[in-house]
Amino acid sequence: MMNVRKIAVITAEKNDFTNMLQLQKANLAFFAPDDNPNLDEYDAVAVLGGVSEEPLLLRARTRNAVEKQIKAGKRVFAEYVGSIGHVYNAPPVSSRYERLAVCADGVIDGLEAGELIEDQCNMRLKPHSIACSHGLPILQYVKLHAHDRVEMTPELTKPVSDRGLWFDTPDNLLVCSLRLANFAKARFAPRRSALKLIGFILEWLLDGPADLSGATAAYSVGAERPEAPLAEQIRDSADRAVRWFERSGVVYDEGVTGALEGPGTEIYPDGTQRMSTIRRVDCIGEIALPYYLNHLLTSDRRSLDIADNLQRVVYGEFQCKDRDEPWYGMIRWTEEAWGVCYQDDVARAILPQLLKCLYSGTTEHLDDIAEALLFLVRTTGADGTRVYRTDNIGLTPEKMEQLRSEPGRMPSAHYNGFYYAALLLAYRLTGIGEFRMTAIQGMETMMALYPDTKREQSQTQEYCRLILPLSWLYWETGEERHREWLYRVAGDLQKFRHPTGAYLEWDEGYRAAMRHEIGQGESSLISRNGDPVIDLLYSNNWLPIGFIQAYFVTKDPYFKQLWEEIAGFLVSAQLRSDNPVLDGAWTRAFDAERAEVFGSPADAGWGPWSIESGWTVAEISAGLLMGLLEERLLPHYEQGSAR
Repeated sequence: MMNVRKIAVITAEKNDFTNMLQLQKANLAFFAPDDNPNLDEYDAVAVLGGVSEEPLLLRARTRNAVEKQIKAGKRVFAEYVGSIGHVYNAPPVSSRYERLAVCADGVIDGLEAGELIEDQCNMRLKPHSIACSHGLPILQYVKLHAHDRVEMTPELTKPVSDRGLWFDTPDNLLVCSLRLANFAKARFAPRRSALKLIGFILEWLLDGPADLSGATAAYSVGAERPEAPLAEQIRDSADRAVRWFERSGVVYDEGVTGALEGPGTEIYPDGTQRMSTIRRVDCIGEIALPYYLNHLLTSDRRSLDIADNLQRVVYGEFQCKDRDEPWYGMIRWTEEAWGVCYQDDVARAILPQLLKCLYSGTTEHLDDIAEALLFLVRTTGADGTRVYRTDNIGLTPEKMEQLRSEPGRMPSAHYNGFYYAALLLAYRLTGIGEFRMTAIQGMETMMALYPDTKREQSQTQEYCRLILPLSWLYWETGEERHREWLYRVAGDLQKFRHPTGAYLEWDEGYRAAMRHEIGQGESSLISRNGDPVIDLLYSNNWLPIGFIQAYFVTKDPYFKQLWEEIAGFLVSAQLRSDNPVLDGAWTRAFDAERAEVFGSPADAGWGPWSIESGWTVAEISAGLLMGLLEERLLPHYEQGSAR
């Protein structure tokens, strides 16, 4: 049986690691970094610098006390310490695009060589090669596009400055170059692997087994009432998602001045997360939809007011109303990218108001929407596809004529799918023939190339984005071949279905464009087909609306079942947390096997932990609410649904 160990802890404040130490059968004594402690009576020492931005540099008197214990053969763990033993370091750097790789099997019990641990947007020290052991480390930082593992080679472990955890000389000194102290708040992942890492360090300090049962987590996932019927779980989920917008601070004045883009992917060592404060017209418009649908479901007048406020921002502040400009009617992208117009983003900004017009009979903002779409039609190519975006700086009348007369050569659902959906719904409400003609021509061009459409993130993404426009195409034309297209794409999507009901990221031939160098631009979550990664920013997030609208149009229970399956998955993947920035949201990346947020950090802007208010939370919650409103919404799809 193990003797109770006496451990001295030197730290500026208590943290996740000390919380775990306090759960063990050990006697702990805490000292401030500038104390002058006598450490002779202790069996081991933990020096924890990771609670501070700057690495801990011990004062000489404290350093002498620690070095004495190292020389005496006692175990000393040094985390984020500027200098210890022979080791000293270059200034700290960010680990945003790097991850920790396990260097050898079995050193950390249960972890194999090549397994990856994500320490988020951490800070790490780079030890100088001349002052550091050159033996094989326990963990090494690597910068490779992968999901959860890499193949370890001597080349990967060769850079001494990239080590994360290692035994130095003498081997009773365990050095950690990263800020590990608040590993739980900082959401190290996968959680199982992170806990095994913490357990390894604790057991080494304790010289015996460690109890990890009391470990806390920054979040969990799943239904609020898992025993309840699915419909009730979905309603709970949608309600929590709608409440998230204001609890997180994304909607901050009942929508009067718009809304924020949402939390960025960067989680810092203290657990805080960057909030993107950009006002994007797509997010502002998209958020209006769950609020409006929540009003239909609950008769909550405040939800309707917020939805209306958000829509007024779209048309009152972001739309060009100057008839002397060639881009009259254009809806701008952001206050920063003032002259930029992405047609698919505009479509998702205006679809909520189009649906309100359909469901309520109002014509409010319908003229604004028509002008926005007419501008897009005037800049759409002869093949019915529109270039990925337009920039006003070069948008002369001559350039607009060129855009109209030449093929757009953009058969991409990512850029044009929801644009066609908006055109089709707007035609139904306005009768403007150009909208119908352009949408049909564009869909014909795209489906003539299917499945080899122009992919941006993945093949999965393209299929997911086609469900809604194909549903409304069939609704409008009633043509059997358009119906066949819808069923073909839905059927092809099932090839990527995971048992959870979600759809894995997949890209046959790896032809998607977004595969840039790590940190150099946007990047797909795919490193290898078959990895259990779900994308809720670019792929699965479009399916709740897509499947339920397909059901409304076709009345086929097949699509209702697909909606129930994806809704069940989304309930299981929704975040639960005491942190209002997280509670009720969904993130971009979700590992379906581990049931947690985890994925490649390669994307420079929207990594695994990004929570897009519009694209993700609004689209998902709106799709859930549409299914709950089935009886009320179905009658609006009778006309033309079976022609």
